[in-house]
Amino acid sequence: MDEKVEIGNTIAMMSFAAVVSNGSFSAAAKLLGYSKAAVSRQIARLEANVGLKLLDRTTRTVTLTPAGREMYRRCARIIDEVSEANQAMSGMLSTPRGDLKVNAPVVSSLFNITQRIPQFLQTYPDIRLFMNLSDSKTDLLKDDFDIAFWVGEPYDLTLDTVKLCDYEMTLAASADYLDLHGRPSTPADLKEHMCILETHLSRIGEWRLSSDVVIPVSRGPLTSNSVRLTREAMLAGMGIGYLPRFLLEQDIASRKIEVVLPGIVTQRLPLYLLFSRGSYAMSKVRAFVDFLAAEMNGTGTPLSGAAIQLASAI
Repeated sequence: MDEKVEIGNTIAMMSFAAVVSNGSFSAAAKLLGYSKAAVSRQIARLEANVGLKLLDRTTRTVTLTPAGREMYRRCARIIDEVSEANQAMSGMLSTPRGDLKVNAPVVSSLFNITQRIPQFLQTYPDIRLFMNLSDSKTDLLKDDFDIAFWVGEPYDLTLDTVKLCDYEMTLAASADYLDLHGRPSTPADLKEHMCILETHLSRIGEWRLSSDVVIPVSRGPLTSNSVRLTREAMLAGMGIGYLPRFLLEQDIASRKIEVVLPGIVTQRLPLYLLFSRGSYAMSKVRAFVDFLAAEMNGTGTPLSGAAIQLASAI
């Protein structure tokens, strides 16, 4: 059967079930939001398609024919399923509950993401969270994720985004390395130094030090996508690295690491939540986004329900 006819039959079946369950064409039309004539046309269409008379109509009553009783028994299931689906969707929109699948960076603990999860689950006990740790760019729909954390600028402009916070970036190296190889005084001096490259937070082959200073970097003993390994290599005196300052704060305070070109580096690294457009209307997604935004921007205040264009959380 042609697909359009099947879809049309479904609408006609719903109209038929509404007429029977409500006792009249007028009541069915009011329930469905159609005109009485439109409902009548749907019933006539259904009768024509099945080749049987389903209703006996008088000016005052509507009664089922034997064929109509069998058809109603089957069509009533459609109404029940639609009603159940509507109730489920209404619950999804009003009360945070159900399974929530989230993708986050492998180094989530360093960015204070995982520390917030227990409190979120205590606040919303009807949500069951599935968190996957991966640094890969996630196709939310294909990979069946509701939300993804992303460090850096969003990679998919079709997604809605909320910026949770951003981090000060820092060029740094061990004092031993700098004592041996000298301290750069300009960005151009970096080409004479060993550079430890971390490819998840920076573009391969370049460091963006500020909005208008981008330095090509290729000379160095180590390239990886691990901030932990990059830090360890910096501490071992292997060269200059470029990481968020909070990851090096204790090393800087203990003078194991020394900041390089502090007056030039002004770049900040953003942390975003990404989610499919329209999904913020689902209560479980909205609860997670608002909770993390309030926690990580330090205001203690959730986003307003209208925050989508999803204005930045900070």
